[in-house]
Amino acid sequence: MALRFSNTLEEQMMYLAVPIIRDEKLSGVVRTSIPITFIERALRSIEFKIGGVGLAVALMAAGISLMVSRRISRPLEQMKQSAETISRGEWKEPLTVDSDSVEISALSNALNQMALQLEDRIETITSQHNESEAVLSSMVEGVLAVDAEEKVIRLNKAAGKLLDIEPDHVEGRPIEEVVRNSHLREFIERTLSGIENVETDLTIGNQNEIFLQAHGAVLKDILDKSIGAVIVLNDVTRLRRLETVRRDFVANVSHELKTPITLIKGFVETLQQGALENREEAERFLNIMSKQVERLNAIIEDLLSLSRLEQDSGKSEMAMEKTKVTQVLESAIRDCERKAQEKNTSIQLDCPNELEVYANSPLLNQAVLNLVDNALKYSEPGGEIKVEASEIETEIVIAVQDWGCGIDSAHLPRLFERFYRVDQARSRQLGGTGLGLAIVKHIAQAHKGSVSVNSTLGKGSRFSIHLPII
Repeated sequence: MALRFSNTLEEQMMYLAVPIIRDEKLSGVVRTSIPITFIERALRSIEFKIGGVGLAVALMAAGISLMVSRRISRPLEQMKQSAETISRGEWKEPLTVDSDSVEISALSNALNQMALQLEDRIETITSQHNESEAVLSSMVEGVLAVDAEEKVIRLNKAAGKLLDIEPDHVEGRPIEEVVRNSHLREFIERTLSGIENVETDLTIGNQNEIFLQAHGAVLKDILDKSIGAVIVLNDVTRLRRLETVRRDFVANVSHELKTPITLIKGFVETLQQGALENREEAERFLNIMSKQVERLNAIIEDLLSLSRLEQDSGKSEMAMEKTKVTQVLESAIRDCERKAQEKNTSIQLDCPNELEVYANSPLLNQAVLNLVDNALKYSEPGGEIKVEASEIETEIVIAVQDWGCGIDSAHLPRLFERFYRVDQARSRQLGGTGLGLAIVKHIAQAHKGSVSVNSTLGKGSRFSIHLPII
């Protein structure tokens, strides 16, 4: 076989010669030729066919691969989207995956189980959080929790109110920035440094003091490691004030009872030692003793009246009826008429006849009587007292005005306290028990009302009873 250029055909040719042998002798030669271009065209045709088949196979393989990959990736993409939905807390329905793969189906089931367990735990945690929030918010005790670095973890509404702090803006802040009271900060530090519960009494506030009973305990994790402290604050201001009132009341009652008893005892001893022989002196002593007995009786009667008022005010019902205010005021003025004549003092009444109030007539009469009697005691002879009543907006106001000695403004806030006297010596001299105004206050409160006083030293006083219009 040979390749050479044919001058005859003027193109490149391929020649092939095959010998013919007969009886082992060369008898001839067969030669053939073919143009190279023909072979190249044939080869090119074959290459095109092979290339086309290969491309078709490749495209088919790519299509099959795409279908297989999509069948595999689609469930994975669904599971990815479900996982993202779960992470945002928006998971609603179980994941349904259509796949022939056992592994993918198992993964889908595991994801559904995980989502169900996660949802259940989130609901449990949310429920517990809401319950703890409800408990803390409804507690009247203040609760303050800090971590080991003395930063606020939790502060409920009651604690915020006691400490004058906004609970929503303190979490994560150092306790030094939140609590201004040095004694409370020291108590928190002592709680954090200890291993046992501690308690103490604290006082906070400048103008309006608040008395607190603080209980502190260390916060521990599941490994019994200290992670902070919780402080419970009980407002005992009312109890402290009640205790103070009780002590003052006992001291005042003891003093008020002891004074006439001491006088009576002294005069009795004097009489026993021979003063009975002097009739005039004995009568004078007996008259003084009689006045002291009357004073004791007046104090006891007023104490019993206060006790009855307090008991009646605690009841849901008290005998009340629609009453003309004029009748009550006229009755109180009549009861004081003799004393007014003795002091040459006139009592003026100014009250509309149609004015009515829903009240207990005897109690209201006693309140007005006490105010008029008080005005007579502290008015100069020949003076004037004015008793008036009027309807002002949503209440009826009964006022007793005098132009006597008046009261200094420093005494006005405590004027309705039991046994409180502006001038103790003068009050006793005038026969006062120190309970009259306290009784007026309790009668007004029993009627769902209140009392007030306006007074100027040297110019007189105006006491008012405010009763609601029902």
